[in-house]
Amino acid sequence: MARVQTASESEALKNCGVLLRFATENIKDVPQATVATISAALDADQANAWDQKVATEFWLAYNSLCSLIKPATVDTITANLREIPSPKWAFWRKAQPLPLSKRIASRYIVVLMSLLCIAVALGFLVSSVTRLNTEIEKLIGSGNELAEKIVTEVDGLVPILGDKQFSAAAANEQKTISLIQNQLQELYYAIDQMLPKNQAMVSLMSFGLSKYNYEPGDLKPVEKLPDVRESVRVYYLTRRDVVTYQLNSSISLGVIGSSILPIILGLMCACAYVVRLISDQIKESTFSTTSPIRHLVRVALGGLAGVAIGFGGVANGVSLSPSALAFIAGYAVEPVFATFDSIADKFRRG
Repeated sequence: MARVQTASESEALKNCGVLLRFATENIKDVPQATVATISAALDADQANAWDQKVATEFWLAYNSLCSLIKPATVDTITANLREIPSPKWAFWRKAQPLPLSKRIASRYIVVLMSLLCIAVALGFLVSSVTRLNTEIEKLIGSGNELAEKIVTEVDGLVPILGDKQFSAAAANEQKTISLIQNQLQELYYAIDQMLPKNQAMVSLMSFGLSKYNYEPGDLKPVEKLPDVRESVRVYYLTRRDVVTYQLNSSISLGVIGSSILPIILGLMCACAYVVRLISDQIKESTFSTTSPIRHLVRVALGGLAGVAIGFGGVANGVSLSPSALAFIAGYAVEPVFATFDSIADKFRRG
């Protein structure tokens, strides 16, 4: 006896065309009995001859068809077929609609490339400023040695020359005076190297918004011992200024290197994982309508892993840097949060 179809039966019948087409295009051997039963059910629907026997046979065939195409489902197949038009504000895009999976993939690729550019810029900043800091430290060390030697030589000549011109010195003191002048020239050279490096460091840390202005010396030979002391004093003043800028840059560098950069790398690698996952889902027709929110959660967890590594000090007992750990943790979120779960379990049991 014919009866009215239920809502679920009507919906399943509508989906059969899509499922059969997907099965015939992707499965090598589709059971003839399954196709025949579904075709008979469609004919019964058209002839208003739907009854309990047809419904029973249809659901069994529908179950066989769904098992045949797994892991693909109705949701994943329709999500890849349904095309979404470009938003009106994206006037630079073509009017051609894209499937949901391709639309989401393109967005994550844009985010990935943006984060990659930021990570490269921050990585260049950290490495360049670190190298400049190291070179300035070496120049300060050599400058300190020269300054101490000059002061020692000057202290030995003060009882003999006082404030007299070097030209008035005796022949046996000219050798010491010549040594002092040579050492002063080396000290000037150290300052001339130190200041441009400090200027470059300040420009990098401020992204070109701030400058460290200085005037190069004239390298004019000194003629009196007080002038030598004044030159040494100028070196110590310059060193104080440079060290102050070094301290400020070290603080900013620590924030960038141990906090901001790990977060950016965590987000970037999570996006890379999501892009790769979407590519596999498109290939296997497993991208569903719930995939975008799950991918968004994955990226958020990647950023959270970077936060935990950068701010939480997770890298303290590991030989890898926080940036390297954040890079790995962003791509492989599951082991990181599995570790957190095990720690939480220990606290619960304790």
